[in-house]
Parts: sequence; structure tokens; C-alpha cells
Amino acid sequence: MSSTVTYYLEGYLTPDAKRHKPNTNAKSGSALGSALKKKSPPGPVYEKGIEYWDGVDASVNGVLGGYGEGPVPHIEQLSSRLLLLSLIPSLSPFANPLTPSPTLKPLPAHRRTVLDVGAGIGRVSRHVLLPLFDDVVLLEPVDKFVREGYRAASSGEWRDLPAQNGEDEEQNRRLDQQRNDIKGSKGRGKRVRFVKRGLQNLDPKYPVDEQAEEIGLVSSPKSEINGEGGCMEDEVLYDVIWCQWCLGHMNHEDLVNFLRKAKKALREGEDHYIFVKENCCDDAPGGVGQEFLDEEDSSLTRSHQKWVDCFIEAGLTVKREEIQQGMPDELFVVKT
Repeated sequence: MSSTVTYYLEGYLTPDAKRHKPNTNAKSGSALGSALKKKSPPGPVYEKGIEYWDGVDASVNGVLGGYGEGPVPHIEQLSSRLLLLSLIPSLSPFANPLTPSPTLKPLPAHRRTVLDVGAGIGRVSRHVLLPLFDDVVLLEPVDKFVREGYRAASSGEWRDLPAQNGEDEEQNRRLDQQRNDIKGSKGRGKRVRFVKRGLQNLDPKYPVDEQAEEIGLVSSPKSEINGEGGCMEDEVLYDVIWCQWCLGHMNHEDLVNFLRKAKKALREGEDHYIFVKENCCDDAPGGVGQEFLDEEDSSLTRSHQKWVDCFIEAGLTVKREEIQQGMPDELFVVKT
């Protein structure tokens, strides 16, 4: 079983990420991280974090803290897709700059499935994950976020999930293309399972447990889904688990436990990864890992070494790490 994690550290915070404070020393009098100077630093308060996000607009601009209307989302999404394709070139069915002469293999018997945790309104699922995978399990604790994602997907706003009401020429064209791809063994149809749930005590294999609320399934074309397994199995196994701008709401113990369970939820074999894309503050002197509590949204910003310490404790190996380029200078460094 794969035991690697792609530490995709990016260079920017947002509410969809952990969120934005400059990667410099806090101003005098700031409460940021002050409590962590004590011997027993407090961790994030889950309920306080939910309360904070309940006050944020369920829009790209809302979850990205005001950066959603410029180039930031496009740059960030493109970087994530390129990273996925560079590590798993078989996700691309055609030649591209990363794999100019790909050895095209038959589709695997199973439906390629990805878990998107702390997914917000589904921005990453919609633009990064669903175009490359067959099935997505979208998991988000904030009610209005997950319901907005479900509304947009089920109404045909997601390109890979065209509406099937026959009223829009472009929607019908996309449906016909999907059906042709399925008949030509170039695709299997797409599905997204929307689940309202937090990460605390989550076992990714069983995303719909007693703490979860199933919001709904969006599938297109509905009657032409091929392939084994996928997001609707009683026990879900994943090709990729994607964690972006959400793990800061977990304390150290909960985070390590989640990563251990996530590792066990990956399919056996190669090309199966956990991706972590988060903001990073500076390490303490001597390269020692540290973390700072943002009391506004009750989340932790961890330094590079602190993330690595968590991965090692969870039994993971860092396969690759990248800094997200093209982000505003005033924001934290983002790594994947």
C-alpha cells in the first residue's frame, strides 16, 4: 500500500485555504500565536471554526477571502492539476507537455475515486479533481457550503456534470460527448457524492457514518456509469485523498490520526497518494517545527517542519513538495 504524501505547500492563505495573514512577524499586541508560548498550547475549537465559516459567503470569492475574482483561483487550480498529472500521468488520456509520449494503458477495472475533504463549495472538486477522476466524495462540514456545491453541480453548472433536461444546446453537446466517450471506452461517466461531515474522528473508508449527513449524489449520464467500485460502495477505497486548506482546524493528535486512517483508505499499489496543500509559517530558530493559532477562525498555521513531523508520525513519506507560485506577496507561503 502506498505510504506517500504529496506535500503540496502553496503560497497563500484564504478561507478556502487556511486563510490569510502575512508570512511575517506578528505586530506588537497581536494575539496570533501568543497562547502557543505556554507549555500546553490550546488547539483549534471545532465549533468556533464552523461558526467562523458560517459567516462567510458561499461563493468562490467568499471562500478565497476576497481573492476569488482575480487570477488566484485559476493559477492555483492549474498548478494542482499539473501536479496531479506529473505524479499520475495515466490520468491523462492524451499526450501533453508533461507526458509527450504517454504509454496509454487500458482504464483500470475500478472507478478512479478521490476524496476531497474540507471541500467548501466544491471549487477544487469542480475544477481540479472531477475532470481527472471518475468519482469524487466531497466532504464538507459547513452546511451552506456543501449545499451550494450540490446545487451548482445538480443544476449543470459543473462542466463535467451537464444537466440532463434537454433544454440547453451546450449541455446536450456535453452529454453526447460523455456518452460517446463511454461507448468508446474513453470514460465511465462522472459521479460526485456530497456529504456534510467534519474531519474529526473521520474514517475515510466510511464517509457516511452516524456523524454524517448525505446531501446527495450527482451523476451524468445517470444510466451509463461503468466500472467497478467507486464512491457509492459501503467501504470506499481511494486513488487520491486531497486535503486543501482545512487541516489547520485539527489539533496535532486528531491530524495524525486522520492521516493514519487516510493511508489505510488508499488503494494498494502504485500511483495512490495523499495530497496536502496548506499554508506554512516559518520554522522556529534551528529549523524546529512550530504552529500558531489564529483565534479568529480557530485554526493552526503550521511551519514546514511541523507538517513534516506530522507526516512522519502518521507513517507517511513525503514524495514531493512544491511551493505554489503566482500568489500575492502578503500571503503565507502555500505548499503542496
